Amino acid sequence: MRKALAGVTTTAVVAAMVMVGLVGPASAGVTSGSPGEHRAQTVKVTGDASGVLHFSSTRVHEGTVSFRISTSNRAGSGVTLFQLHRGVSFAEFAADAQEEFSQDPATAAKGTRALNRDASFYGLADVQPGTPATATVKLEEGTYYAFDLMNSGPPTAKSVTRLKVLDDRDQDRRHGKDAGRDDVGRGEHLARVSLTSSDRFVVRGHLRAHGSVLVRNVADTIHIMVLQPVKAGTTDAQVQAYFDSHSKNPPPFALPGPSVSMDALSPGKKLVLSYSLPKGTYVLLCFVADDVTGMPHAAMGMHKVVTLS
Repeated sequence: MRKALAGVTTTAVVAAMVMVGLVGPASAGVTSGSPGEHRAQTVKVTGDASGVLHFSSTRVHEGTVSFRISTSNRAGSGVTLFQLHRGVSFAEFAADAQEEFSQDPATAAKGTRALNRDASFYGLADVQPGTPATATVKLEEGTYYAFDLMNSGPPTAKSVTRLKVLDDRDQDRRHGKDAGRDDVGRGEHLARVSLTSSDRFVVRGHLRAHGSVLVRNVADTIHIMVLQPVKAGTTDAQVQAYFDSHSKNPPPFALPGPSVSMDALSPGKKLVLSYSLPKGTYVLLCFVADDVTGMPHAAMGMHKVVTLS
């Protein structure tokens, strides 16, 4: 997870898994339809120049929620959402996250295994100024936590933003609705990316420069997905050769420019990532440390060159 292409070290590597804190409660204000129509909810998330994230709401109804993420921070903002598993403390969570970032492969692998046990991750997104993104996920009743991976220190119970997801089954039954239904990507003709246990990206359909993609983690470990611009004609063989070289220099095929990343997504989870990027050639990358070898997934072959048009 530590080795990244030029321009994505902070956006992807730091934002992949380092567990850091957010601000306290945000103001209320969620967009949805009529009572019972909770699947159209929208929460706006903005990062400012001081590294603070602001949520338009910290209380939503269970069902599908779209998080519209933007930032004015020149370094970007990395927003992820997770739910601690029963019995896991924030101290344990923070310690395991720091191990995942260890330069020692065995320690990094141990950290990834621990994070898979500690929490369920729901992705969300890393963005840059002028390049917002929307992450749409299904959430069930419970307490969730959000944090900015790129701009603050290790998480504590007081430093993260708590998102409360309310159980509205009784209200939905009165209105003939099904809040538990999973509408993420349902009925939409979207390109699809699967994150696999063989540490690969499997792409189906056409990725658009201005559009949405349904991302599914069908693996047995957490993954992230970076969309990083590269020169036209770049091949996956060139990308792999760069990682195999262990070079500390920027790769010759890397390009500056807007990029968007999907944050950590747990096995069995999915989201729709919506974005607007310049047309061109990009590479999909995952920098999570392998839970056996401790190597970044990208160095093990989890990269795929794609065209956005």
